[in-house]
Amino acid sequence: MTTRFTSFDGTELAYETLGDGPPLLLVPGGPRASAYLEDLGGLGATRTLIRYDARGTGESDVPGDPATYAYPSLADDVEALRAELGLERLDLLAHSSGTVVALAYAAARPERVARLVLVGPGPDLFGAGGEDIADILAKRADAPWYDEVSAAARELVTLGPGADPERVFDVLSRYTPAGYGEWDERQREHAAAQLKGFSLTAWSGFWAAGTGPEAVLGRLSEVSGPVLVVTGERDGLTGVVAGDVAAGYFPDARHITLGGAGHFPWVDRPGQFAAAVEGFLAAVQPAGSKASTSVSG
Repeated sequence: MTTRFTSFDGTELAYETLGDGPPLLLVPGGPRASAYLEDLGGLGATRTLIRYDARGTGESDVPGDPATYAYPSLADDVEALRAELGLERLDLLAHSSGTVVALAYAAARPERVARLVLVGPGPDLFGAGGEDIADILAKRADAPWYDEVSAAARELVTLGPGADPERVFDVLSRYTPAGYGEWDERQREHAAAQLKGFSLTAWSGFWAAGTGPEAVLGRLSEVSGPVLVVTGERDGLTGVVAGDVAAGYFPDARHITLGGAGHFPWVDRPGQFAAAVEGFLAAVQPAGSKASTSVSG
């Protein structure tokens, strides 16, 4: 069942809960409607998953002020939902560009974050970490989609900040197979659904001027709760190295890479993904730990 709440600026946003267990708030990437997160590979068996649609996507309203599509405002939406749910502290799981929202939230309100899971963080906020993407793609040169994806990749780098959003979306759509560890029927169906929930308008405003990363990155060391970073070995969208970069900003962080998985690891390796996240959430993390681990698939 979908529930609506009013965010900080009066915009009504929609969320739904599924599963059973302690609450875990999910921050979607894109920005896009949150249904593409599904139940995160079965994680709903042990957690109550709270999925909300980012403003301007899915069943959430379009904001009156387009400037609020910028990621700091999206972090304020997370705070509004926390208050709506009556939770003192949050366990947060964020995916892709949603990790930027979660990082902005954690930087502004570190006392509200109990545990944080970052899935497929990209290099944009950090200014480093995407240098392995070409090698990841090159290892899949025998894939039937490789030539089309390579052509899309070459076109993507020519698109500047003022590029037509429709053209950008077309290029990204052709690049989509690179985001999955496999390209079977399951992955193709998921790709069609997640692209349908994508909002070009919200995406265009996400990195609005005046939202530089310094204020976010400079405060992540104040996040005392444990952090898990999850990447996919075959993630041709954001790569693996960005996971190490992200983990390096926190005093207590661990980075794991799932073998055979891509940018949507709950689709490619559902059991491994759900087990890794639940293991992290259920465990008592030692203070000051920092490690990078690969999980074969």
